Amino acid sequence: MPFIRTISPDEADGKLRELYEEIRKKRGRVANFYPLLSLDPDSLRAHRDSYFAAMYSDGGLARLEREAMAVAVSVANECAYCLHHHAEALRAAGGSEALVDCLTEGDLPDDQPKRLQRLVYFSRKLTLLPNSMKRQDVDDLRDCGLTDFEILQAVEITAFYNSANRLANALGAEIEGDEG
Repeated sequence: MPFIRTISPDEADGKLRELYEEIRKKRGRVANFYPLLSLDPDSLRAHRDSYFAAMYSDGGLARLEREAMAVAVSVANECAYCLHHHAEALRAAGGSEALVDCLTEGDLPDDQPKRLQRLVYFSRKLTLLPNSMKRQDVDDLRDCGLTDFEILQAVEITAFYNSANRLANALGAEIEGDEG
């Protein structure tokens, strides 16, 4: 059960109901995360828009790379909710069970392309040691063939999941099916 009062999709009206319907149309359901922000529909909309921009924008990083970063950040932040959802999404994006297991254990995927290894390392470092970031971290991504646009995406995805993980952990997001 969430740690604060929430408004479920069945209880929502007005702007919140419309927002839930938009989410349902796009995703097929309203995940348990979204009602955590239901008391502030404008914030919920901004979060939803940021999520779609980070994870579904055209061009740049591959879907598998984006999901691998989401998993790596969620593991670093010990966010079971986001880890559960993005491990599933990583599998759906073509990630092997071995890759999912490696990332879930907090390891670097040394059997994967250097580009993916560097993205995972970068996202973990930015999550755990943000004040230690140096130009060399960005240069290492460039050396693996990433463009400046893709580097920006990597930073945005990492920042987004650090925020989402904190919201989920602080407000008691429950994995669907675990509601009790």
